[in-house]
Amino acid sequence: MEIVTCAEMKELEKKADAAGLSFYQMMENAGVCATLLIMGSASSLLGGGRAVIFCGKGNNGGDGLVVARRLAGYGNEVTVVLTSGDPKTEDAIQNFQLIQDQEHITITRSLPDLSQADVIVDAIYGTGFHGELRDDVIPFIEAINQAADAGKEVIALDIPSGLSGDVDEYDPIGFCVRATKTITFHARKPIHNNKPAARMLGEVTVADIGIGKALTGML
Repeated sequence: MEIVTCAEMKELEKKADAAGLSFYQMMENAGVCATLLIMGSASSLLGGGRAVIFCGKGNNGGDGLVVARRLAGYGNEVTVVLTSGDPKTEDAIQNFQLIQDQEHITITRSLPDLSQADVIVDAIYGTGFHGELRDDVIPFIEAINQAADAGKEVIALDIPSGLSGDVDEYDPIGFCVRATKTITFHARKPIHNNKPAARMLGEVTVADIGIGKALTGML
């Protein structure tokens, strides 16, 4: 089972980009893979379901925006929650523009009602997170965890927000999203094998976003 550190993952992405798989296409591939896995977890999202996607302002949020666009394309009602304002990275900004005025998507900066959601997606922070959570994000994570306690499906993209990707097997963890499932991209990160984090990660699935093919010249 391949495990890469967050720094190694960043380097692999750079090499894949240089080999012809653009950062934008990697984001699209991540969102498409995640969408299919999410629909597999919640059959109501095969059409006519409801999803709430919490998006940060970085590339993890960009992955969430792709998921929003794709789920809406299947006829689901999708609420995108911008937890830290508008996206700031180039590819996330482009994906944010693609969902403007798209049918079935509502964009908000405040906490929506989660009681009617078929699935909640955590795309606030990814492998770039380290340190402490911003105060303005904590209420969103608290609401997600309350929904998880109430039996809602919570799916984290790459890493549940609040966890650092690079930790040893038994390192303690702090306050974070409690996911029922985690979809990580290309390979597991050290956090996915951390014992204290297991109950926050839920079931971990690795999604192939094309990096391996790019690096072996098979694109």
